[in-house]
Amino acid sequence: MEELFFSVFILFASILVAGLLFHLMKAPTILGYIAVGILLGSSVTGLFPDGPALDFMAEAGIILLLFMVGLEFSLTEFWSDKGKILKAGALQGFLVGLPVGSLVWCLGWGIAPAILLGASVAMSSTALSAKQLADHGELTTRHGRVAISVLVFQDLAAIPLLAMLAIWQSGGQPGPVEISLEILKVLAIFAVALVLARPVLRSLLMAIYRRGNSELLVLAALAIIAMAAQSAHLAGASAALGAFLAGLILGESDVRHRIEEDLRPFRDVFASIFFVSIGLQLDLSQLGSSPLAVLAWLLVLLPAKALLNFIALKISGSSARDALQTAVILAHGGEFGLLLLSGALTASLISTEMGQPLLLALVVSMGLGPILFRSSETIARNLCGGKSGMTNLPQREEVEVAREVRACINHIVFCGADNLARSAARAVRLAELDFVMIEPDLRLYLTAREEGLPVILGDPGRTATLEAARANVAAAIVITKPFSQRQNRIVDWFLEGNAHGKIVLLGTSQDRDETMHTDQRILQLDPELYLGMDLARLVLSAVDLPKNEIEKISCTLTSDAADHA
Repeated sequence: MEELFFSVFILFASILVAGLLFHLMKAPTILGYIAVGILLGSSVTGLFPDGPALDFMAEAGIILLLFMVGLEFSLTEFWSDKGKILKAGALQGFLVGLPVGSLVWCLGWGIAPAILLGASVAMSSTALSAKQLADHGELTTRHGRVAISVLVFQDLAAIPLLAMLAIWQSGGQPGPVEISLEILKVLAIFAVALVLARPVLRSLLMAIYRRGNSELLVLAALAIIAMAAQSAHLAGASAALGAFLAGLILGESDVRHRIEEDLRPFRDVFASIFFVSIGLQLDLSQLGSSPLAVLAWLLVLLPAKALLNFIALKISGSSARDALQTAVILAHGGEFGLLLLSGALTASLISTEMGQPLLLALVVSMGLGPILFRSSETIARNLCGGKSGMTNLPQREEVEVAREVRACINHIVFCGADNLARSAARAVRLAELDFVMIEPDLRLYLTAREEGLPVILGDPGRTATLEAARANVAAAIVITKPFSQRQNRIVDWFLEGNAHGKIVLLGTSQDRDETMHTDQRILQLDPELYLGMDLARLVLSAVDLPKNEIEKISCTLTSDAADHA
């Protein structure tokens, strides 16, 4: 027992240190967790041997990861972009996976290695790519939307691949009939869950949520995940598949965001252990014994995959520049590729000599992911920028927002369309003032559009979009979402580019940087202060204090708060 506690301490302490170091280096923390596995594994120190406890925690990480993928997956967004997702995703998977799989098959390594290796190479990291796109305000650009379409398809394709892996791990040989039966089994499980479980589970979670007990909501969600995983396992399908379907069913519920927020720490902790288990499987001796094999897989993953990505995306309808930029962004390995490959190695479906070099190459390529992202625009501009019709093509959101504002001057630009922004926008509309809203989230965009508000699906963090919205001649810009470094850049750009306009933002004094304290054009609403003021008015009115006394006290509190801000 003492050895177990010591091993757990070593594991979590190492994960903590690695996470902090890689965060400070602005590198993907996933690589830090894999590095922990390498250091603790038999190839380096041997402090943490693989075992049932670690296998269970890694499996829990996979289940929670797939549940969150299902929870974050929007059927509404998928249906609205189904053509693009299926076309771009299928072409990319086919053109990248088929050559690799065919080569493996021709070398006589078998159908299972051919499919698994081809799929592992075709996959890219959703976590890394989506974060890079979001941080740089490129989620709603043409290349950003194409990249997300491909990543969504890859996430969906991982489900049947995991189901096939489960069959191979049990000793079966899935042919066309077995694969068809597996797909039908998945559809049947989903149909039963959709018809029977969906209304019950959503009602149950809503009832718990209304009681205001977050602990019970977390326990209920974890119980649902475990039940779904066990049900899928009993039906002969992958437990991870059951978790994904549970997330998909609950993804459209009213408590989705609360569940997502409460379970994310669980997912992150157990997913970090999964990546540690990947590191434990890595054999660094392969770098010395088979360096050419590792290098060959890196050439397949980076330049060759980028080229095949480009061909696939160009065929799917993207311009040469957008296709090339997206191709470079996606030219790295992903977590589902690691999952498929590690499962194949554990089940001895792939020999160590075959799988270890690719596993190492996948990890290295993920480390190069941020570099690929930062260089993608330069590569696309240099290789395609000189071609006719390929220079400075405006993004769709820029065209739409420019059409919306036309020649507006002294209008108002809302950076977002959440509840607060829509309430303020309705007041602006009653005042008969010109305004436009820019919202990156499809659900909020659709809600605002249903309310008849002038809203554009785009990212207000992009300066090109703000320029198209004529924010440089706007009377005001409104920011209602919590402050971040990207939103600080919006403020800096507006203050520099607009000589007279004002900024209305929501946030506490701690959210501001020092330059905002002295700028008179920034009007900040502190939600905690004003909610507290409203509460104070209600309390004083409840004891029948005269209105003039209440207003006098409110003015005093407001003045004191301003002095201390």
